[in-house]
Amino acid sequence: MSESKELVITKDDYIVFLSQRLRLKGSCQREIEDVSFPFLFASGSEMLRTYILGQSEFTATLPDRYKLPDRGFIWYLFSQSVREISVMPDRVIIKYELKDEYRKPFKQFYL
Repeated sequence: MSESKELVITKDDYIVFLSQRLRLKGSCQREIEDVSFPFLFASGSEMLRTYILGQSEFTATLPDRYKLPDRGFIWYLFSQSVREISVMPDRVIIKYELKDEYRKPFKQFYL
């Protein structure tokens, strides 16, 4: 397969996602407008990872043998396809390459 892809995530789109996902209103809505991609990425934000996987074409291209309900497992596979990441305060750019095969982690961690 080895198909190169580029995913661009903007702060505005991510804030809309958070507002809808968390059903935020009023002062809570204003709080997320101070979101910083460098902080979220470095802290391993589960919501950011969920958004990245949802916006990428990665999960849809996985063979059935890799599809498990655990997002941590899917993120582990996705991390193998990442070729370049640029994280800025207002956007994240991820270049990744779809593969035919991915290395599975040690069974004790995910299976």
